[in-house]
Parts: sequence; C-alpha cells; structure tokens
Amino acid sequence: MSEAKSFQTERRAGSGGVARAFLDELERFVLTDRSADSPAMRASLLAWLRAAQAAQPSMALVHQLAARALAIADTSVARGDKAHDLRAHVAAGCDAEREDLVRAVRDAAKLAAQLITARQPWIATLSASEGVLAALKVLADEGRKPRVLVAESRPRLEGRDTARALADLKIETWLVADAALPLLISQASAVWLGADAVTDSGIVNKIGSYTASLAAREHGVPVWAIAVRKKLLPGATPALDIAEMPAAEIWDAAPAGVQPRNVYFEMVPASLLRGVVVEDAVLGATECAVAARDRELPPELAAPLAG
Repeated sequence: MSEAKSFQTERRAGSGGVARAFLDELERFVLTDRSADSPAMRASLLAWLRAAQAAQPSMALVHQLAARALAIADTSVARGDKAHDLRAHVAAGCDAEREDLVRAVRDAAKLAAQLITARQPWIATLSASEGVLAALKVLADEGRKPRVLVAESRPRLEGRDTARALADLKIETWLVADAALPLLISQASAVWLGADAVTDSGIVNKIGSYTASLAAREHGVPVWAIAVRKKLLPGATPALDIAEMPAAEIWDAAPAGVQPRNVYFEMVPASLLRGVVVEDAVLGATECAVAARDRELPPELAAPLAG
C-alpha cells in the first residue's frame, strides 16, 4: 500500500498521525513535481491540496496545513522564484510544521495535566488522541498514577490502540464498550477528548464524544478537549465536512431494507466543555469562538469540496 493511499484512507490514527502522513506525502509530491515554472507548480499544488482536503474533510489540521503550504507558494510566485525554489520552500515548510506540531502537542499536554488535582485520577476518554495520550504520560511521569477508562471506539476499534499504548506506559486501563462509557463516567475525575477540529460552536471529534460529554455534565465531571491552535477553524467553512464512511464497516451483509449508517465524527457543543486546552492557554467558549473565526482559510481552500 502506498503512502498516498494510506493517507487518503487512514481511519484509525488520531489527527496528529493524519497530519504527519499529510506532510510526508506533500513533501514527496513537491520534490517530485516537474512543473516548468512557479505558477504552474502553484496550480499543481492547489489541485493536490484540494484532493487531500477531500480525503480528510473533518481534519482541521489538514485544512490549515494546506493553507500554510499554499501561502508559501503564493509568496514564492510573487517573488518570481523558480519552480525548484518553490519546491524547496514548501519542503522546508513541511519540516517546520512537523517540529511545531511536536512542540504544540507537548505543551498542550503539560497544560492539561495541570488541570487535574487528584493524586490518582481516573480519566475517561475514547478513540485515539495523541494529545490525550501525551497528557496521560505527563501525569504518569509526575508520579500521579492515573487510571484510564477507554471506550473501544467502533467500528475501527482505535480505542484498543489507545489502551495498548497506555499499557506500554504501565498506566492502569479499563477498556469498555462504547455504550458503557457514559455509565462509568461518574467514577472519573475528568473526561479528556481529542479534537479533529475546534470551531466557534464546539469541537468535532469521534462519534460517542457527545454522549460522553452529556453524561459527564449529568455527573458533574469536567470535560476538556486537548488540541493545538492549528485545529481552530470557522465552523461554517464549506470544506470542513462530517462525511459518512463505508456502510460495510457497520454491516457488510445487511438485508434488503436495512441501510447501515457509518458516521465517524460529530460536533460536541462548546457548552458541554469546561475548556479547550491548546499549547499556550485553556480557551473558554468565547475565546474559542473568536480564535476560530480568525483562522479562515483562503477562498480556494475554503470552497466546498467536490464529491
């Protein structure tokens, strides 16, 4: 399986893993492009970026990293750079973005850990999130002895990947059916969610996040999303989409008259969140709304995606 196909069809990794795959493939694309000049290279790049957005429309990191790459190309074209110089600038930008993401996740994890006061906290989570995993590791490294409730996250069961990673860190973990997580949240010190997008109205995350957040509100358990600023995006952005996935993942032999629906992502309203932890702050609902609206994509990337 090629890396390009792996990026386009990745359904188990968190948004950080998808972002790295995007950057790796973007770098390969620009270094092998044979456009004759910078304007032609810019046009070729835009087409590639639009296809990448269409492959992962729920991932704000893909949209924002695409915007950064296009901005680099626009600057290079305006300067009159040769095509090979434009390629080098975009490739260098990929390296810088990788380093920035590592720093941002690390700093957000440290900040999230500071929000937990219990010495041996129970943290409830679901699906796969590098930010959540990093924050749990911070707690463990501080000797806080966290224990974790992880929902298995059907249909692809990436919650098992999270549980396996926690076991490798020697963190006590309970893996539970998705439907059981709301029942057990009453025992948690906090719910930590990842975020595939942070918008002015809430976060986009794996299905089950909304139900878990509602249960947490009923039990008085705080819910924080752990993200980075590059996941901020206006919710009305046409390119940001919650697409349905292959129905066969739910039931590959459904009888006539039964239509499986396979929705991976959903919106968690900001009102259910105590805050969104990013690398330099804990953002409340109003702060998130203002910050997200300031992260508009350029029109060529914000436009609705084909298909």
